[in-house]
Amino acid sequence: MIQSQRVATIACAAVLCWQTTTVMAAPSVVTTVRPLHSLAAAVMDGAGEPVLLLDGAESPHSYALTPSDATALSQADVVLWIGEPLETFLERPLAALSNDARIITLAERPEVRFRENRDGGVWDTAGGDHDHDHGHSHSHDDHDHADHDDGGHDHAGHDHGEDDGHIWLDPRNAAAIVSIVRDTLSDIDPDNAALYGANAEAALTRLESLEAEIKAQLADVTEQPFLTAHDSLQYFDRFFGLNAAGAIAVTPDQAPSAQRLAQIEQRVRELGAVCLLSEPGFQPSVMSVVKDAAQTRVGQVDPLGLLIEPGADLYFGLMTNLANDLSVCLGSGES
Repeated sequence: MIQSQRVATIACAAVLCWQTTTVMAAPSVVTTVRPLHSLAAAVMDGAGEPVLLLDGAESPHSYALTPSDATALSQADVVLWIGEPLETFLERPLAALSNDARIITLAERPEVRFRENRDGGVWDTAGGDHDHDHGHSHSHDDHDHADHDDGGHDHAGHDHGEDDGHIWLDPRNAAAIVSIVRDTLSDIDPDNAALYGANAEAALTRLESLEAEIKAQLADVTEQPFLTAHDSLQYFDRFFGLNAAGAIAVTPDQAPSAQRLAQIEQRVRELGAVCLLSEPGFQPSVMSVVKDAAQTRVGQVDPLGLLIEPGADLYFGLMTNLANDLSVCLGSGES
């Protein structure tokens, strides 16, 4: 009799635990690139872990979904992606989804700021030819970013195919993404709304501190001209007022022509550019040619966080590493 009661008690406890888990389980969230995954993971901390589709150096333009990716999408409650400017591989799969997933297309959100792609090669003025952005400026709590608002306008009638998709490198956009994820998850999972809210508040506070730290760190090198392997740092260099002077390649997988290399070498000499910034996977031989011809330093940046363990801390490590790498290459040149 006692044994039967014990079995019944254990069974009831198991049922209660299962019911509690079922009620409190976080929605299934699928993300595309590492920085988005990190920001979503920060909001979901303690409730669940988002799925990351692009876990390596795959191009978000040409990536092919694996069977496990397709399964994750089919079971998703939320899909977080940037949209047409970046993950073109996902357009058709999302259009074919038969479930009721909440799809967050950041390119369609007015609180996220987009900038037009800058032309490849060298630029006539620091920062490129397109000194304007799209979308509405956004603030969280009482934090004012007005000093960085260099003129934006609405998305209406704008083709996002012309836009730069590296939106996470602007801390304002990171804060907007955190808020969007918080609001979406709280709406479809009210049982965990308090947790999402607390996590988001912590992430927003951390973003404010990160922004202040980076601004202070880079304050002495904002006038130093530099070139990048391809133009992936626009949101970062514009936000922090850096002197980006050009990009060697139009895209990371398209090698520059001999004519462009010669033009860049000449431009580097004219500007007195102190730094060339490469990225993981970019042809090192190309950087060496420019470096040797122009007698300048070469550093490496990782705007996608490919060299960092995925998770809630990746975004903050990515931005800190960018600031460190730029500070070294633009400053002392010490490695």
